[in-house]
Order: sequence, then structure tokens, then C-alpha cells
Amino acid sequence: MKRMSLLPALLLLVLLASCGTGAQRRTFPVEMTLQPMTGPNERGWSVTPEALHVSVGPVRFYEGHVLLSRRAPRFDPFLLLGGTAWAHPGHYLPGDAMAEVLSTTVVDLLAASPTVLGEANAVTGDYGSMELTLPVPPATGDAVAPLGGHAVRVRGMATHTDGRRVRFDAALDLPKPIEGIRFERALAEEVGRVRITVDLNTWLGRIDFATASPADAEGVSTFPTGSQAMNALARGVEDTGAYVVTWVEGATQ
Repeated sequence: MKRMSLLPALLLLVLLASCGTGAQRRTFPVEMTLQPMTGPNERGWSVTPEALHVSVGPVRFYEGHVLLSRRAPRFDPFLLLGGTAWAHPGHYLPGDAMAEVLSTTVVDLLAASPTVLGEANAVTGDYGSMELTLPVPPATGDAVAPLGGHAVRVRGMATHTDGRRVRFDAALDLPKPIEGIRFERALAEEVGRVRITVDLNTWLGRIDFATASPADAEGVSTFPTGSQAMNALARGVEDTGAYVVTWVEGATQ
């Protein structure tokens, strides 16, 4: 992705201005990895992923802290399909910008080690939250090919506790960034990096794979628009609780 070379410098000027004269410029790497599923989801399905890709970036950090609510909105049509309430920020104001990774990276979440998303241009201070953008990749080529023109793509085998099996290929696009992800830390000049861990239990935890489409000639089902499977996947990916953000001490290996 092409950007003007002075953009990081302008960002830092904005960050320093918003955080006051006590803030110091710094950078830190941001990486992403996966927490695999540990058992059947709430519908009784265990999933063995065969491919799991997501387009990530920009990633933004703010000073505002998040008060999480487990209550669903007063009326949620998805609950009529058997969904459950999900974690979302309540009374959340992002506050001052603290750091930003501008680039977009296609992440293979099944990779053996975390994927570095980029170096955050940042300032020191008290961090409270993160905003995560999962966009349709702006470029073409081998790196983005696994996504098939989408922001998120999951392929694998789902097996129910009663023995039913569904081989699936599901893709998803998000209408807006995921706001209000918790990241609470006072950052000074210590060496380290931010790690974003995607919880696959949350991403796939609500899906009833029996609502996927009939299998095609190759035995693969998809998630039709408006189906319980597609709605549940969207809810899982949009759930702020699906992203555990931590500070890892030490230099990147």
C-alpha cells in the first residue's frame, strides 16, 4: 500500500499534541497469532481448520478504557435464531490517539509463529483500548489470493457430537472497524511488542454448521447470506472478546 513518506511524522505530531508535552515518541512491533478451539462450540460442533486467513490493518490504539457489557441490545433479531449475547463496549470513548500501524497485512492464522503486522508509530503514556480494521485487501497477488477477495476466510471440517460432518468454506466482509478492544497498559520506553491473539472459540463458537448450504460437487458447503451460520460467524468476528491484546516483554525473536 503506497503512502506519503511524511505521514508517520504527521501522525506522531498529532499523537504528541493530543497527549501533552510529557509524552515521548517511540515505536513497537504489533503481531497477531491464534488461540485454537479447545472443544465443541455451543451448538455441539468441533472444528478442524484447514485454512484461516484474515486481512488486518490499520490498527489503532487509544487512551480510552473499555467498560465491557455482556448484555445484548434490547431487541436483537439474531437472538431469535438462537444466538447468544456477545461482549461489546459500553460507555466507550476512545479518547486521545496513542499509536497506529498504517499498513494492511494478510495473516495466516495457522502459521507456526505470530505474524508481524508492522511497527507502530507511538507515544508513551497510558493505553486503554485498541481499534482493529479487517478490510478487504486493497491489492492483488499471491499474498491475498487465499482470501478470495474477502476480509476473512475460514475453511475446514466441522464435526458434531452426534457424528454429522460438514466440510465448509466461509468468507466474510466487515462493514466497519472493531472498536473498543481492551488493552490496558502504561507504556514508557521498555522493550517489547503488542500481541493480538485471536480466540477461535469466539469466532466460531455460535455457528450451527447444519445451516450451511448443501454441499457442492466437491463436497464443500458455504454460508449463505442471512443464514444462521453467516450471522453467527459475523457476530464472532465482531466480538471484541475475540481479541486478547497483551504486551510481550523483550525484543522480537
